Amino acid sequence: MKLNQGFKEHVLKLSKNPFHQTDFNELALELFQYQAIENPVYRAYLHHLNISTLAVKQVEKIPFLPIEFFKTQRVITGHAKEKIIFESSGTTGQQTSRHYVADPDFYLALSQQIFEQYYGPLSNYHLLALLPSYLERTGSSLVYMIEHFIRQSSSSFSGFYL
Repeated sequence: MKLNQGFKEHVLKLSKNPFHQTDFNELALELFQYQAIENPVYRAYLHHLNISTLAVKQVEKIPFLPIEFFKTQRVITGHAKEKIIFESSGTTGQQTSRHYVADPDFYLALSQQIFEQYYGPLSNYHLLALLPSYLERTGSSLVYMIEHFIRQSSSSFSGFYL
């Protein structure tokens, strides 16, 4: 399976109707198979756990990659080059985890679609972002998403406030 534009459109379509359990389960298992083949870190993790991907037939049986790996490994699927790297805020003195994103446009489209599904169009909102500690650091996925939401709201009142 290749994660192409058609597959991304399928994910976006499915996220509009998250209660369709059969489609979700099928997609989750497809994504698991894809990650198990195309993500070298996840593939090695499954190998060390001695888990056969063919034996995983239920979503509940998909092994989660421990967060520690995101602190010590470059976790990215396929041969794509990351276009952006998100970094967790972490706690004082702790190594942060990193999220390498090859397709930031897909990340933003999915985030916006999920928001609008529950709350309505962003154009109906004035977004007042109160994120002082986040604004002081780089690589925040939350700031990245909110910047996009503020642009989409088209409100002169929307913005970051301290």
